[in-house]
Amino acid sequence: MTTIKKNQTALPPDLFARIAKLAFPVAIQSALVAILALADVLMVSDFGQSATAAVGIASKWHFVAIMIMAGLASANGILVSQYWGKKDSIHAKTVTIQAMKLGATIMVPVTFVITVFAPQIMRLQTNDLEVIMQGSQYLWYSFPVLILTHIIITLESSLRASDDALLPLIFGAVTIALNIALNFLLIKGGLGIPAMGVAGAALATTIARFAQVLMMCGVLAYRKHWLIVSQAIRNHQTLWMTYRKLAIPQSLNALLWALGTLTYQIIFGHMGTTELAVFSMIGPFESLLYSVFMGISVACSVLIGQSLGRDEFEKAQAMTAFFLKFVLFVGLGMGLFLYLNHMFVLSWLNLNQDDLLPLAQPAMFVISIGITLRMLNMIIINGILRTGGENLFCLRMDFIAMWMIGIPFTAYGAFIGEWSFGWVYLALLAEEIVKLSLCFNRYLKRRWLNNLTVQPQPANA
Repeated sequence: MTTIKKNQTALPPDLFARIAKLAFPVAIQSALVAILALADVLMVSDFGQSATAAVGIASKWHFVAIMIMAGLASANGILVSQYWGKKDSIHAKTVTIQAMKLGATIMVPVTFVITVFAPQIMRLQTNDLEVIMQGSQYLWYSFPVLILTHIIITLESSLRASDDALLPLIFGAVTIALNIALNFLLIKGGLGIPAMGVAGAALATTIARFAQVLMMCGVLAYRKHWLIVSQAIRNHQTLWMTYRKLAIPQSLNALLWALGTLTYQIIFGHMGTTELAVFSMIGPFESLLYSVFMGISVACSVLIGQSLGRDEFEKAQAMTAFFLKFVLFVGLGMGLFLYLNHMFVLSWLNLNQDDLLPLAQPAMFVISIGITLRMLNMIIINGILRTGGENLFCLRMDFIAMWMIGIPFTAYGAFIGEWSFGWVYLALLAEEIVKLSLCFNRYLKRRWLNNLTVQPQPANA
């Protein structure tokens, strides 16, 4: 670890302004994405519980693949933020191109497997043939989405790491508005187009994502953005090794976590189609809640990464203490508000029906209890530890918390203990408790205080 500078102990005077500049656009964009996922589920729910469950389990496979991309993009953002702290756009663009190439190499075969073998892989989640058929349709109509999403989230990570969170928000808001409009047209039919149901939701997403890629590339070229005009370094082996050292464990970690969430869905899916439908509808709502903290997490990662790139280690330490206290306060307040207003939320989600309410109500209580735990973990893991290169620790920690504690405990409750839906949902929090104890202890050891940048190398034409 680099020697700590003792003259950088105070919080930046413009900290709140910088947090707002980064966190608010990311939070709004994350909320819009969650609203879009929720809209998909709510719109197809008119076609029955099978359609609702089909969208839930089919989109979960996309979620697994997108988590791999998110790991690559996160590693890209970590390095770009540190280079941006040194005002080095050449190395920042070099990292971005490396992330693009590596992600494309992974996503092409993943897309092939998910699309061609859709019926086979969906049998892991449910035995309902109607759900499998509709879910397979969803995956076929959305097969280009993964490649398009990889381009988008890599560019977004570089933009945010270089202090521009507004542009991704604008692109995302326009895309989501287009997606929702296409949902109305394609899912339920209109203007001479027949109702396509689940397939319509997938096609709407594909068209909107393609439009987003075209829009992002066009605007960046028009503005002569540094991502376009900066000269990248060819065959920078040292930087490639640094990026790969971050990206591979982070992507494995993301994949491990995504497969874990998929396993949780499989558990609830085999409890019954009604349980799976409730689980599928609550998931996007949870994502909507977490969007607020996603913005704070990204702001924490970018600001701390820039400080680490400048060797301002004490300032980085001071900022982390501020972020943790802030998230604890907001999380407790949000959990209390959700607990007191849970019936309104369930009514809004159309989960107050007689057959759904007995399952959804205890799940909402669990969410109100667990939101603070989840958000503290998000800040410590994504905003602090990974920013300082602690990816191998996070990989080991996730494996222990999820695969050795959380999943076995939840599976025991569902299949051996035969617990009710609410108690099985509560078992999900076992993972979060273990994560918090392991990660907070690691945070206190300060091993994450690292400058990950490499020495400049002359650019090659």
